[in-house]
Amino acid sequence: MLKNKIVLSALPFLLFACSKGQNQVVAKAGQIRITTKDLMAEIQNSPDAYKTYLSTLEGKKQFLDILLREKILVNAAERSGVSRMKEIQQNLKDYRERMKEQETEYRKGLVLREYLRQLKDKDLKVEEADIKKYYEDHKADYANPVRVTAAHILSTTEADAQAVLKRLKAGDAFDKVARELSTDPSADRGGLIGEVAKGDLSDIPEFESALFSLKAGQISGIVKTKIGYHVIRKVGEIKLPEQTYEQAAAQIHRVLEKKKFDEWVDKSKKEQKVWVDEKALAALPVDKIQSKTVPAYPESEEMMSESKEKVK
Repeated sequence: MLKNKIVLSALPFLLFACSKGQNQVVAKAGQIRITTKDLMAEIQNSPDAYKTYLSTLEGKKQFLDILLREKILVNAAERSGVSRMKEIQQNLKDYRERMKEQETEYRKGLVLREYLRQLKDKDLKVEEADIKKYYEDHKADYANPVRVTAAHILSTTEADAQAVLKRLKAGDAFDKVARELSTDPSADRGGLIGEVAKGDLSDIPEFESALFSLKAGQISGIVKTKIGYHVIRKVGEIKLPEQTYEQAAAQIHRVLEKKKFDEWVDKSKKEQKVWVDEKALAALPVDKIQSKTVPAYPESEEMMSESKEKVK
């Protein structure tokens, strides 16, 4: 017991001694001081291959000399007045603005991740009972699942869509008309949007319903969605093995969660009184870029986030 009391009473002095040792000045260069703490931090950041040499006195001396050379250069540069040059001041200003933007983006990312986590646990929460009900209601789709290859031609107005149908009925090739008239990014691929399964295009249910009602090679009439006016072609179809509830549960969870998210967004738009000036939007000049990597429809907000990360 006495021994413990002695150790406890000595603890503040030991901490003070360690702190003092860390702040001990080992070298000076003008007004700049290098403490043992500074030196150790630099040594710890050096490559592991040099650590053995740096554990020796000669190694520490050489390393400290390198640091001093840098400090001497910094002192001389500061005294020279270079830092007052317009170019330097402008670069510093630009740097501070970039750092501010990065901090804003970083903060936004942190807040969004935490809020989405909370949202998934509350408003977007999908119960197992909901997944089972969805599976039972769509059991035929899972007993005979298919994946179809689709293409489409997107028009802004119904009149433009009628012109598309007229050319197709006259015998023009679908891919040719798509390249010439479609306003969708898939135009340069002849309207091809690739393979989709039921639920992949749940955000445009009219499109999905029309697509899966077609036979292979068949072309639809005009299908109106929130995106515009479509003429759809079912290029082909692949039959897949039957899916049990266990196999389909994860996909159903994603479908139901996205449905809840879309409903939450629509509700939030009304609450926040979202308004868009479509005339100003239409007049915004954007050069068309031919690209074979842009998806016709991002399947989820996660895909859009991944695209942004790739751009960065």
